[in-house]
Amino acid sequence: MTFGYALLGALLLLLPGFAGYYGTRLGEAGDLVSPRPDRPNSNQTIFLVVFIALLAHTVGALVFGVNEVIASYGGRVVTLPIEPNPYRILWRAKAPGGLSGAGFAWELIYSLMLTVGTGLIFQKLAHRNPVTTVTAPLRFGWLLPIARQVEAGSHVVIGYVLTTMGHDGAWIAYEGIVRRLALNDDDAIEMIVLEQCDRFVVRLVDGKVERVDTEGQTIELIQLRNDQVANYALEVLEVAAT
Repeated sequence: MTFGYALLGALLLLLPGFAGYYGTRLGEAGDLVSPRPDRPNSNQTIFLVVFIALLAHTVGALVFGVNEVIASYGGRVVTLPIEPNPYRILWRAKAPGGLSGAGFAWELIYSLMLTVGTGLIFQKLAHRNPVTTVTAPLRFGWLLPIARQVEAGSHVVIGYVLTTMGHDGAWIAYEGIVRRLALNDDDAIEMIVLEQCDRFVVRLVDGKVERVDTEGQTIELIQLRNDQVANYALEVLEVAAT
C-alpha cells in the first residue's frame, strides 16, 4: 500500500466522523452560552470522531450488505461497470490498478454523501431530548437552569458587570441584557456580551458600596473579557406574556 493511497483512505474513513462531530457542535449552539472550544489533543474529541466515523461506515456497509442479500434472493440485479462497494476496495489494503475514472468518481461521491448525511443527522440529533439530557449539564454547568429558561423564551438575564477600570475608590460598571456568555473549563465566566446596557460608577463611601448613575446614551452592544472584569452578577427576569 503506497503512502498516498493510505493517507487518502484514512482521511476518507475519518471524514464522516469529523462531519458528525462538527454537526453536533453546530447543533448544540444556543442563544445564551457559547460552545466551549475543544481542548487540544482531547481524548473525548478523538473518541467521538472515531466512534461517529465507525458508526457511519457501519451503516454504509449495512446498506451494501442488505443490497447483496436482496440480490441473492432473486431481486432485480443491475450490472454496473464499476465496483459500487467502496469497502471492498479499502479492505484490499492497496490501490486497485484497474479502477476507472468513473469508479474513482463514485468512491468520492459516496464519501461526500456519507459525510454530508452524517453531519446533518448529528446536527439534528444534538437538539433531541435524550442527547441534551446528557450534554446540557456538561455544556452549561451551573448556568443550566438559567439557560433552559432563556431558551424557552420565558425569561431574560440582566447582567451587572463591575470592571477593573477604576480610580480613587470608584469603578466603572455596566448593566444590560446578557446576549452571550462563554464559560471556561472551570465553569467560570470567560466572556460576556451585554446589549442595551447603561454605564454607572460604583464607589466606596464610608465602607459602603454606592451606585452613581451617569448621563449618556444607551450602549447598544459591549463585550467584556474576564481580565477586564472584577465581578459579575446575574438577575433572571420573567418576560411578560404577550
